Amino acid sequence: MDIKYRQFNAADSEAVAELILNLYREDPSDRPMLRRKIQDTFDSLSRHPDRGCIMVIEAGNEIAGYSIIINFWSNEFGGNICFIDELYIKKQFRGRGIGTNFIKYLEANKFGDSVALRLEVTPNNEKARKLYEGLGFRKHKNDTLDLDL
Repeated sequence: MDIKYRQFNAADSEAVAELILNLYREDPSDRPMLRRKIQDTFDSLSRHPDRGCIMVIEAGNEIAGYSIIINFWSNEFGGNICFIDELYIKKQFRGRGIGTNFIKYLEANKFGDSVALRLEVTPNNEKARKLYEGLGFRKHKNDTLDLDL
C-alpha cells in the first residue's frame, strides 16, 4: 500500500472535518467538537503555519487519516516540541502500521525542528496507549491541568 503524508489544503476541508468529527464520536472529549471549531483550526493554522499544521495521510488516492500538529518551545526540553494534538486513522486502514509509520516519519524528520514529540491519549484507549508506548512514548511525571477562559 502506497502511503503518503502531505500538508492539508483547502480542498481537503470537508473530508478532514468529517474525520475530526469521527474521532470525537469514537473517543469523546469532555468538550464538544463543533464544525465552527474545526473551521477555526483550519483558518488559524493556514494563517499561522509557524504554530503548526494539519497533515493528511493518504493511502493510494484516498485520505486514510489526518494529524493536527502544534509546535511550541519548551524550556524544560530546551527546544521545540512537536505536539501531536490529534491523530486519526480511518477504521478500514487501522492495523496496517500507518499510525506507527507516521510517528516514525515525524521522529526521523525532526518535524518543526523538534527535540521531542508529545501527545495525549485518553485513559480508556488502551490500543492507542500500547501503540505509543511501543514507540517509546512515556508518561510525563507532571499531570496536565486545564483552565477554560
